[in-house]
Amino acid sequence: MNQLRATKAFTLIELLVVIAIIAILAAILFPVFAQAKMAAKKTSDLSNVKQLTLGVMMYGNDNDDDYPFCWGWSSEWKPWHQQVDPYVKSLALWKSPVDNWGRGTEGNDPTCLPGKETRGVTYSMNYTWPAFANDSGTWWGSGSEQCNMSPTCDSGGQSQTSVPAVASTILIAPRPNWYHQWCEGWATEVFFNYGEFTMKGGGEKMFNNGTNYGLCDGHAKFFTKDATLKGQGSQTGTPKPSYWPSDPVNWPWPVGMWDKRQ
Repeated sequence: MNQLRATKAFTLIELLVVIAIIAILAAILFPVFAQAKMAAKKTSDLSNVKQLTLGVMMYGNDNDDDYPFCWGWSSEWKPWHQQVDPYVKSLALWKSPVDNWGRGTEGNDPTCLPGKETRGVTYSMNYTWPAFANDSGTWWGSGSEQCNMSPTCDSGGQSQTSVPAVASTILIAPRPNWYHQWCEGWATEVFFNYGEFTMKGGGEKMFNNGTNYGLCDGHAKFFTKDATLKGQGSQTGTPKPSYWPSDPVNWPWPVGMWDKRQ
């Protein structure tokens, strides 16, 4: 007489319980994996900024202790990233791992590879357009407000010894956008209220509401934007200049680490 062989198997309820447990674990672990991946990119970005900042320091050693000027036009002036790259020797360092902007193909600039994929650049130098004239009515040149504030200047860069507080003055910040690329001589400066810095995908909130900055003494560090705007040194006791814009939101006073006058 044949005996029925008893077989063991999961019941439907047991299978549903296992699936539910797997789903719960996935819901817990996937965000952790995403955070770990972003942390790794943040570390890689910090390394990029550090090496580029040191490249600027080495550039100064060979150029009368000057900073490069950030802009560049055709073949006469090279943008600062092209001036500094011989001291870095790695195009990959100029683009952040979280810079996802598409930039199309290269144009006809002699330093480009026409028709090839554009070589993106993420990082810019701390400098601002002349939004206002100072008390002397100066808009451009060594006596202008932006040259007094910034490490570099439109007259061709400034001495690295002209920055009193090198450890708290911003030199490099990200400005990722669709036109910031290797062969483009503009979009190579950045300031705390630039649209490309504050927009979605811009530098202000690249990593958990902050980003990595290169400082004038050669070190790099993560800051939130608000932290960079806190008054530094003598700024806290300096009254707002009469020519400063009456706009506490877009033009607060003082402007902290973005202003070398500390």
